[in-house]
Amino acid sequence: MRVTILGLPGSGKSTLARKISEKLNIPYIHIDRFWLEAGGGHNSKTTPDPEKAHANVREKVLEAIQAESWVSDGVYRLVQPEIANRADAVVFLDIPLWERLLNHAARTIHRKSRHDEMTFWGDMSFFLEIVSRDLRKKGKIQSLVESYKSKAIILKSRKAIANYLGTL
Repeated sequence: MRVTILGLPGSGKSTLARKISEKLNIPYIHIDRFWLEAGGGHNSKTTPDPEKAHANVREKVLEAIQAESWVSDGVYRLVQPEIANRADAVVFLDIPLWERLLNHAARTIHRKSRHDEMTFWGDMSFFLEIVSRDLRKKGKIQSLVESYKSKAIILKSRKAIANYLGTL
């Protein structure tokens, strides 16, 4: 099984991907990890060499998706079509902005599941980025999901996410 999980920041992509990986015992392609290892920041503007970071992420992702089974999370425009084309399911976590902001507040306070590279103050500044991405990116993600509607699964609540996980 190959699953890609899409959604805006704070929607629970990494949490769901980790749970799917554990439940199905399949590799987890953590695209954010590739980005951070390549020197990426919260966005391209905070990344010293964004072109190099994007190229590194693309290379690692294209290699990882050749496996027979995997779950990926994250939305990276330069490689997302390849991921979605190879995936059996395209899962879109369409969680409301207010809930994603609360999720980010919780992970900012309870730092246990954060990347080491992410600082408290970096996470604090990311609240504005979450709102900005909601305005700039939500329609693009919805269009991408629409183009894969034959294998798209849209989940709009924590309950829907739990139900989906229970069906795997």
